[in-house]
Amino acid sequence: MILGTGIDLLKISRVEKVLNKYGNIFIKKILSNDEIKKNKKKLYQANKLAKSFATKEAFVKAVGTGFNKEISFKDISLKSEKNGKPFIDLSERVKSFLKTKTPNGYTTKINVTISDERDYVISNVIISLQKK
Repeated sequence: MILGTGIDLLKISRVEKVLNKYGNIFIKKILSNDEIKKNKKKLYQANKLAKSFATKEAFVKAVGTGFNKEISFKDISLKSEKNGKPFIDLSERVKSFLKTKTPNGYTTKINVTISDERDYVISNVIISLQKK
């Protein structure tokens, strides 16, 4: 059963413009502390930032709230498994919030798909419910 689905399409040049204008201010607003630590050499790659940004946008759409007092960009970390498969790691605050949206007797599973082609990045997030 699906709790929510979200998708975000982003033109990489938009991220590049903001990155060139604001640099570290933009990075510190969008990336979690964990993402910053693990990607120091790739922080200024617009394509990588665009993937993170689009995935976080897709996640809050799947939750159905958008960014608000419960969820900020820094509460969501985009990571990869050893085989390259992307996944989302959530702060404890967002995990607790997501539990309030999850029916009793169920847990959530978050599936992430990201694709990029020249000028665009697209990310799809599906939050599914699984019986405990």
